[in-house]
Amino acid sequence: PQCSLHFPPRSPGPNRHFLLGDHGRGVRRRAIQRLPPRADPPWMAGRASSVERVKERATGLDKFVLREARGSSAEVYLYGGQVTSWKNNSGEQQLFLSKKASFKPPKAIRGGIQICFPQQLGNHGVVEQHGFARNRLWSVDESPPLPDTTSDCHIDLILKQSEEDMKTWPHSYELRLQVALSPRGDLILTSRIKNKNADGKPFQFTFAYHTYFSVSDISEVRVEGLDTLDYHDNLQSKIRCTEQGDAVVFESEVDRIYLSAPPKIVTIDHEKKRTFVLRKKELPDVVVWNPWDRKAKAMPDFGAEEYKCMLCVGAARIEKPITLRPGEEWQGRQEISPV
Repeated sequence: PQCSLHFPPRSPGPNRHFLLGDHGRGVRRRAIQRLPPRADPPWMAGRASSVERVKERATGLDKFVLREARGSSAEVYLYGGQVTSWKNNSGEQQLFLSKKASFKPPKAIRGGIQICFPQQLGNHGVVEQHGFARNRLWSVDESPPLPDTTSDCHIDLILKQSEEDMKTWPHSYELRLQVALSPRGDLILTSRIKNKNADGKPFQFTFAYHTYFSVSDISEVRVEGLDTLDYHDNLQSKIRCTEQGDAVVFESEVDRIYLSAPPKIVTIDHEKKRTFVLRKKELPDVVVWNPWDRKAKAMPDFGAEEYKCMLCVGAARIEKPITLRPGEEWQGRQEISPV
């Protein structure tokens, strides 16, 4: 026996729309089904993102704890505007923080993500190395600009010049920082720097996110995306070299600034089977640093063996400093995704 199936005509409905092919000249329309948004897993029921201000008992410093509904989290101190912890959606720590880190001003916190501004400009400035933003007390930004992210889990901070800053860098500025967690667990840092000088003078600066990743074994880590690039080797009086390998691997101390790097850099931790994807905007350079054994032993806020479980890979703007006239603003962004 023969069977026939009859399907009644379907109306477009609220979740269907039609496209005209061949610029609409009598060609039959094709229906495109829009899938409904993926439902959150049952364990997320009733959970919401949160941002909480906490005073750390051990240090006496205020910090913000960001918790994204899907499980990722971050901790951001007002001191230094510094991220010190970032955990993925599975609760695994992604950033390195030295067990010997000092939380006593004016010492910078060793680890996490340091905000380096205004970086030292060779022989043209007297600002301390890596700038002063990482060892100043920031404030909550009460009137932040519109966010660049749709994340509902973020904190906005601001740093303005102090009398102490004016002694070494006589400029009026606003440095805004937004730290955000995406639903996927990405960590997004957006910085805005504005020239507020009333005397009409421009100022010049460099900038970097000094990002300490937690790794299993530095000898099992490789950084991809920097092959064939020129870099300044800080271990050889900043001479200009060219990367010869297809990836950067680590067998001794490394302190380099890779120039004009692509917008995406990948750090692979083979032992943990984990990958960090770093994306950046308006930050063309990349800092790569590991102190290795001899320098690690010489740093009072760094464990002698901790070089084995950390690596700095951060977006920067160093080779070509930024110049802002009064009223002008620069914006840079670094986004890190755990894979």
